[in-house]
Amino acid sequence: MLHYNDMNEKILVLDDEPLILKTIERALVKTGYAVRVAGEAEEFMRLLDEESSDLLLMDINLEGGRSDALMGRIAEMAPEAKVIFMSGLIPVRDDIYFLEKPFTIEDLRKLIRNVLDGIATPGKSGD
Repeated sequence: MLHYNDMNEKILVLDDEPLILKTIERALVKTGYAVRVAGEAEEFMRLLDEESSDLLLMDINLEGGRSDALMGRIAEMAPEAKVIFMSGLIPVRDDIYFLEKPFTIEDLRKLIRNVLDGIATPGKSGD
């Protein structure tokens, strides 16, 4: 299990499923990340505007839309932030960091660490 309790890295999570959101939050806080969560896109954008994040973890399919439609606004607001998408449906794009649901907490932690460290390769991850 990865533990980085001295990290100051900030992660902002977007998922419209409360149980998944809480599970991710607990796991990442336990690992040592500073984590903020949002259950819908506008809340996510407000939180992003209030404070920078090192990594954005976003469910692609949300009630009422898709989070990847926010990428234009995100690129303007936080061009330095790295983004990982997650979904139960595998995207056709291979130029994004992606974690297929369901995933293990260890796969999530590993992908986040690799993306933040710049050693992950875009495409389906967590294998």
